[in-house]
Amino acid sequence: MSDKTYGFGLVGCGVIAPTHAEAIMRLENAELRGVCDLNEEAATACAAEYGAQPHTDLAEMLARDDIDVVNILTPSGLHARLGIQCADAGKHVICTKPIDITLENIDALIASGERNNVRIAATHQNRGYPIYEKIKSYIDDGKFGEILYGSAFVPWYRSDEYYSDGWHGTKKLDGGGALINQSIHYIDLLIWFMGRVERIYGFADALAHDIETEDMGSAVLKFEGGKHGIIQGSTCTYNGMPARIEVHGTKGNVLVVGDDLALWDVEGEERFEDALAGRKGGAADPKGGMQENAIVSHVKQIGDVIAAIEEGREPVLNGREARRAVEVILSVYKSSETGQPVVL
Repeated sequence: MSDKTYGFGLVGCGVIAPTHAEAIMRLENAELRGVCDLNEEAATACAAEYGAQPHTDLAEMLARDDIDVVNILTPSGLHARLGIQCADAGKHVICTKPIDITLENIDALIASGERNNVRIAATHQNRGYPIYEKIKSYIDDGKFGEILYGSAFVPWYRSDEYYSDGWHGTKKLDGGGALINQSIHYIDLLIWFMGRVERIYGFADALAHDIETEDMGSAVLKFEGGKHGIIQGSTCTYNGMPARIEVHGTKGNVLVVGDDLALWDVEGEERFEDALAGRKGGAADPKGGMQENAIVSHVKQIGDVIAAIEEGREPVLNGREARRAVEVILSVYKSSETGQPVVL
């Protein structure tokens, strides 16, 4: 690792910006040097909080030689377009989830990274939580035996006010609703655990909000090797409930509720159960998941991007890896629209 300190810029000073800023500040070889937002007041406030320079013009920020990496934290439908602009300026790019809302846009972003020899990456914070890292390592090491099935349920709530900001719940900027914005955290985990999805049959509807996308989505999945899966995500659950994800194999079961371990039952190990798991999280609060564990996870993922630059490799959560969850969610939408299963 070199002695270089990497300069970072943020594009978008909304809800997730403090998490990225805090994570960058904790990395010894990173420094937040610029923030950009069309809202001058938001840019100025964020810059003052974290000791950076505010910008309202992205081109102006990209012209700075002291910025090496740009984190895209805008509405989802702008990620690829802004990311390509950054890559064409020679900057490495990190997008908050989802990396974008269409596969065409994502592929164009990936291509821009290759064309400009810069790294394209994404953040999916849940992958960095210790319990999910442990589950992944157990699966990879075969400690759960042969994986048979898994599921992800995200029964959350978002208010009408949440959907009144001009971009949430819109096809143009959000790309969808409950699945692509909220449930993607756990859909990404399920794919990470279970492997490649081969076939999907799904439904997506607006049941309780007047929005053009879904506040309720459900799907059954067939994974490679014959494994089964279920995903269900909502933003219309009364008061919201903790998300839960479970994986079942021939030698073990694991259940996580609200990012807390609820059941650990693995051959050769002491059984663990916690009936009180899941008392925190973002079930009804968009800021509920922006806690210490989220910052630590971002430190890991942003730090890996720096390591990838130094080592001349792809980031672990590169563009193609981040593309997988979006492809699955868009396939649920397609299946719902056509009434037919989708083969990936």
